[in-house]
Amino acid sequence: MTNHSPMPILSRDALFRAALTFCLDGADASMYATLKGADNAEHVWHVLVEAHPSGSSTICGPAMKKLERMFIEGMIRWGRKPSNTIMNAFHTAVASWHNRMQDLPNRNPLALADWFTMDGTQWIVAPGNSCWPQQLDDLAIRSDWAPPLCIWGKGDSRALTSCDKPIGIVGSRDVTEYGRYVAHTLAEQAAASGHLVVSGGAMGTDAAAHWGALNALHGRNQSNIGRTVAVFAGGLNHMGPMRNRALFERIEGQSGALISELCPNVIPEARRFLLRNRIIAALSSTLVVAQARLHSGALNTAGWACELMREVYAAPGDINQPVNAGCNKIINEQKAVLLCAATRIEDICHEPHQPIMAFDSPCGEPRTGQSQQPEEAQQAQHSPQQDTQLQRPEENARNQHRQHSQTTANIPDLRDQPSPVNGKTQAIKLSDLPESQRLMAALIQECNKRHLITTPDALLRMAKTSAPDDITNIATVLEILGTMELAGIVTRKADAMVLSELVA
Repeated sequence: MTNHSPMPILSRDALFRAALTFCLDGADASMYATLKGADNAEHVWHVLVEAHPSGSSTICGPAMKKLERMFIEGMIRWGRKPSNTIMNAFHTAVASWHNRMQDLPNRNPLALADWFTMDGTQWIVAPGNSCWPQQLDDLAIRSDWAPPLCIWGKGDSRALTSCDKPIGIVGSRDVTEYGRYVAHTLAEQAAASGHLVVSGGAMGTDAAAHWGALNALHGRNQSNIGRTVAVFAGGLNHMGPMRNRALFERIEGQSGALISELCPNVIPEARRFLLRNRIIAALSSTLVVAQARLHSGALNTAGWACELMREVYAAPGDINQPVNAGCNKIINEQKAVLLCAATRIEDICHEPHQPIMAFDSPCGEPRTGQSQQPEEAQQAQHSPQQDTQLQRPEENARNQHRQHSQTTANIPDLRDQPSPVNGKTQAIKLSDLPESQRLMAALIQECNKRHLITTPDALLRMAKTSAPDDITNIATVLEILGTMELAGIVTRKADAMVLSELVA
């Protein structure tokens, strides 16, 4: 499938917010308060530059006073009282911002459009953009953390606002067959009903949820299928794990999105995953913990969801298995509602709907037949070079996604098969399939011979004996099965994968 989703316009405000984000080391409440007390991000940036201690004292002194007034005004608007302790923390934060500012290649954010977007391969959306998910603003209820200043992304930015009440699905990385089934089944049904599925792009539960949402496309019209969004804990040029690369490419190829609140090149350190969890929780209207240990990061996400007044569900599990202890615990503590069934999505989601992909033009562009720039971009037209940086034509989007379309272009799809001959659909020949799919088909047939249920875990166990070098982990199994299911080569019956009747 080829994705020609438009790139959002890179606005003036987004560039200044990106520059401010570069100066931060996480979700900085001091910066959020300063922005609330200022006219806009550009104003904060210019005053911050003037207040740099390397400048003249006649300039940096008054500028620092301006920053303090912005911060105090913002704290008051935020409903906080700026105490001496808070002011000391603010001064420490400003020193850190100035220190990080030194690493920017240019103090003018308008000249850094290509640098901030990795030469146009990533987009940036900010509050005020039509693709900005408003529910992220709920993160301001916490005084110690704050909403993102902007979001970097790859894929289709419209996916972020394609559903009024997205469903988040999280859980442990070392998920069992049971947890994987819960995550995959819920996600597939949610996407089939048009809902947005949000998770963290990690191994285990996250991958199962994303693949479930992607597999909902099989046999259905793409315009009716909900998207999936993966949230990362580092810059998007450090997306991981690497073994999920095919998953990330498929998310982009099916009009989903890969997002981060962090600038390119930021390393996904362990502490950043906890901050990432708050974004997953905020984006979700309903959060489901499919399976979790007592110390799973998924429980941190559930905690954020509870604070944000989201609906939280958890799948109960065998009390003798440690991998279920986290879910059982939050159900027992009434922090989550017991998930009664993985096959009844209507019990936890709103009414089915088509994804809201309202704009055929880039997000933020006026809905007219003319090619116009938003007001903030028009203000930057004093430089032709800046105009080029601030608006990226749709050709960039087509170039960006051409490489991802190659991933799916060669996948056999029943919709692309020759027309029926004499009323019969032509068979799919195993000999025509890629080697990895022929191997998976052979594993399914071997499971059938041994009267085993052909679950992903069973196929992996079989592969460790007969093809240890070709299929090394569960991610590879899910990737191959997902591709085969999308093409109609295998179908799902209950929790087993079976070869289609069309396979010869």
